[in-house]
Amino acid sequence: MNRKLHIILLMLGTMFFMPSICFSRDRSIDSLVLFRIWNYAKNHKQVSDGVERNVYMSYTFKTNRRNPTLFLVPTMYSIAKGEKEFVGESFYKMKFRDAFKYDLQRQVVCGTIPSNRSVMPNMIQFLTPNLYNETLYNDKMLSPFYYQNRFFYKYLVIPVTDNLFIVRFRPRTNNTQLIKGRAFVHLDTGRINSVFYEGEFDMISFKVNAQMDMNDENIVLPERCMTESKFRFMGNNISATCRAFYNCPTSLPDSINEVEDAELMATLRPTLLTETESEIYQHKHQADSIQESLRDPSDTTHTNKKKLYDVFWDNIGYNMINSTHANSGPASMHISPLFNPLYFSYSGSRGFAYKIDLGLQYTFNKHRYLTLNPRMGYNFKIKQFFYNAPLRMTYNPKRNGYAEITWANGNRTNHASLVEDIEEKEGKGFNVPEFKDESFQVVNNVEAFDWVEVMTGMVYHRRKSVNPDLMRKIGFPDAFYSFAPLLTLHFKPWQQKGPTLTANYERGIKGVFKSNLDYERWEFDLSYKHNLSAMRKINMRAGSGFYTQRGSEYFVDFSNFRDNNLATGWDDDWSGQFQLLDGRLYNESNYYVRGHLTFESPLLALTWVPLIGHFVELERVYFSALSIEHTRPYFELGYGFSTRYLSTGFFANFFGTKIQSLGCKFTIELFRRW
Repeated sequence: MNRKLHIILLMLGTMFFMPSICFSRDRSIDSLVLFRIWNYAKNHKQVSDGVERNVYMSYTFKTNRRNPTLFLVPTMYSIAKGEKEFVGESFYKMKFRDAFKYDLQRQVVCGTIPSNRSVMPNMIQFLTPNLYNETLYNDKMLSPFYYQNRFFYKYLVIPVTDNLFIVRFRPRTNNTQLIKGRAFVHLDTGRINSVFYEGEFDMISFKVNAQMDMNDENIVLPERCMTESKFRFMGNNISATCRAFYNCPTSLPDSINEVEDAELMATLRPTLLTETESEIYQHKHQADSIQESLRDPSDTTHTNKKKLYDVFWDNIGYNMINSTHANSGPASMHISPLFNPLYFSYSGSRGFAYKIDLGLQYTFNKHRYLTLNPRMGYNFKIKQFFYNAPLRMTYNPKRNGYAEITWANGNRTNHASLVEDIEEKEGKGFNVPEFKDESFQVVNNVEAFDWVEVMTGMVYHRRKSVNPDLMRKIGFPDAFYSFAPLLTLHFKPWQQKGPTLTANYERGIKGVFKSNLDYERWEFDLSYKHNLSAMRKINMRAGSGFYTQRGSEYFVDFSNFRDNNLATGWDDDWSGQFQLLDGRLYNESNYYVRGHLTFESPLLALTWVPLIGHFVELERVYFSALSIEHTRPYFELGYGFSTRYLSTGFFANFFGTKIQSLGCKFTIELFRRW
């Protein structure tokens, strides 16, 4: 009886963990079809590197229902008012860097969208699926045609002819990282002739119908592709249709970029406009003609003022929600939206914060350019403005050679030794004022060898009391200064496939620019990100730092072991940082030893829960450990998940085996990819 039960359980386990394959008639033929699909990319090396394609796209948008909240959606501002149907056309040059990565240069554009702005640009990515890659689109959506993803799909193989088969696939769980559909496949090679699938990601539900290019077995690109999508958000309902043709015969010079020219587009168009596209163009032309006929030719002043007024407020509204990009010859600029929920974050220990990014670049030539990328933010809990402004001159991009000046500030802080000394003199309960911390750093970095980068420079700190009169009154300095030459070595012996080791040395010198802190510090850091199959990752980080000399106990901190005041989200500081550690513990110890381990997966646990699991894109499990002076070992455990709306993490911290507190952190992910 036990033996029979054991056999039954073994069969059930095998059925659960193995991919579900429903065979038509001949099991061996059907298995062969699937394995040839999974092995196609391996047997036919992809040689897309350097390949160029001329791509024509046409797209229509229909606002089935909209309300004022559509103005707040990035890239949707242009269609949130006025007409309810829009059409646009673009001609691109597609340049492949490898089999699955490419750059798109929009050369010609026309249409009825105001200012020919980009609307729902993430819809364009659904036009070029990487069928045989692990993910269909960059870092999202697991492909059913990749061998390691077979556990997440069920398959049905249906013969059409002796050499042509239909393969139907559907996900084992209803999750936004999976799709369902069908593909026509050739038995002799396993190459996909055409594919249809549907799914949902980032508030866009879509249907993709792609006819693959069968002329070259080593280049996996569609010949043409059509995507129908719908966007629903807070009562808004937008339908979009996009067509793409990948083998257009006409090539344009690279110098042609973002040209608005309807006549030129008519010569580039490889197919006729659809009936819907023609009707939208015609309606727009008639509306413009009527408006022109009603205009008083003599009233040019009022008309020009009205146009300037409309353009001014249209640009103001657009830039409040969308990133601003501007190019003028060698100079370029990027400003993050002035109002965007993406830049809000919250943690239990640090409260709410908001930030903004700015990017400026001046290019002298392809080997030399100047960049300024300040990041600024405000923390509402501690009521402090933070900034980090690095000005960098890159003079050797191939060797990562640059010179950089950085001006930044940190948390207002006190030091335990200073507090103890003041309380010893003034008595317990004395309100010791906090100190503002500003830093100025100058460094030069260059890759000396293929696996070693060398950074040299200096760093200067000014820690100024928020109440200098009180500090002077009680006989203590109102400011502390430190000046230190620094040397940092980055070792990458395994290039991009292995861990990176960093060694950092600083030597504080008294008397330079009023410096009154004397110290010598060493730090070592090891970080490694290991990619597993099916979008799973393991992030590891370990580090240690110590002082070999510390002339003063006041205000000396570490470079790699500190608070991050301008964190951006899931991939910025959620791995390799402590979430609940008290800020005062960062600079009270003469040494630290720490370690972090994070496991990330798109289909881990919560994704299998009905209803809720559909929206979970990624999950993480966290473990962090720390050892410092005068306290028991410190640990943090955490679990987090990311959705289209926000990323959330729950953490618990321990001193030894005793739990200290629970906390949470979230950053808003809404429209981050738009």
